[in-house]
Amino acid sequence: MVDSAPPAYTPDLRILALADASLLPPEVQEPFDKWRIWRAREAVVAAVRRRLREGENPMIAFMLERLEAADDEQGIFEGIYALSEVVELHRRQLGLHSGYVILIMAGRINPYGLLEMAPDFDNPPVPAVEAAIELWRLARAAYLNVELLLRRVSGDELLVALEKYYAAKAGRPYSDDTLRLTGDASELPNDPTPRPNTP
Repeated sequence: MVDSAPPAYTPDLRILALADASLLPPEVQEPFDKWRIWRAREAVVAAVRRRLREGENPMIAFMLERLEAADDEQGIFEGIYALSEVVELHRRQLGLHSGYVILIMAGRINPYGLLEMAPDFDNPPVPAVEAAIELWRLARAAYLNVELLLRRVSGDELLVALEKYYAAKAGRPYSDDTLRLTGDASELPNDPTPRPNTP
């Protein structure tokens, strides 16, 4: 089930740009893709269940069970779209419509796009924060040099806005010429990229 409470902290959100630009290695990108699809399912199920009273609508209950039982990505997507059609048929009863169900799914599938729609970096959308936390976990496990990969992203206005935000928050200069923060990359705010222990 998806937690309703926001995460306890907000990591460096710039890592979301790497998933959006497909610059992550497969050992990070593939588990992240799977994670966000499963999170989309959890969020959709939670939203519909909150509106459904026990025994109220057997068709919606059946579609929810079918979605929860889906064990692969295709089954999850098919289940979400099928559920959204049933929700649309019963929109008065539930107080939901299919567009809302799809929007919930989209926010979990594309957290960077959600952040772009709501670019309040002091209070980012919860799905974007959760996705960044998961990406940092995967990046640490893979000893990924996130700073180096971020330098490969070009033409991303949201990433530039995030870099300016982190530079201002840390009291560091930002250079428009390089479109990257200046200074030592290891001192960047919220940069949890691990360095392997060497003897």
